[in-house]
Amino acid sequence: MVGLGLSATAQDDRKATIITFDAPGASQVTQAFGVNPAGTIVGYYAVLNDQIFVYHGFLRTKDGDFTTFEAPDAGTGAGQGTIPATNNPSDAITGYYIDASFAFHGFLRIP
Repeated sequence: MVGLGLSATAQDDRKATIITFDAPGASQVTQAFGVNPAGTIVGYYAVLNDQIFVYHGFLRTKDGDFTTFEAPDAGTGAGQGTIPATNNPSDAITGYYIDASFAFHGFLRIP
C-alpha cells in the first residue's frame, strides 16, 4: 500500500483573474493543458467537419496572440490530430498526435 500526504493552503480566490478564450476556428472545444512562466499557454482545439472532430494544436501568448500547428503525419479524420500537452520556458512543446491509422505518436515542437 502506498500512502500520499497532501497539504493545501486556502487562498482568497476573489483576487484571482480568470481569462477565458477560444482558439480561432474552434468548434465548441478549446482545451488548455500547459502554461510556462512567461504565461504562454499550449493546448488543442477541435474543428467540427461533417459531424466529426479533428484536433489541432495551439500556442497562445500572454498577449492573446495564437499560433496554430499540426504535428507531421497527424491524421485529419474523426478523432485524429495534434494534442499538445506541455511547454517549457523556451516554448518547446511536447504532446502526441493520432495518425490516420489511429496510432498514437509523441512529438517535440522546437521554436
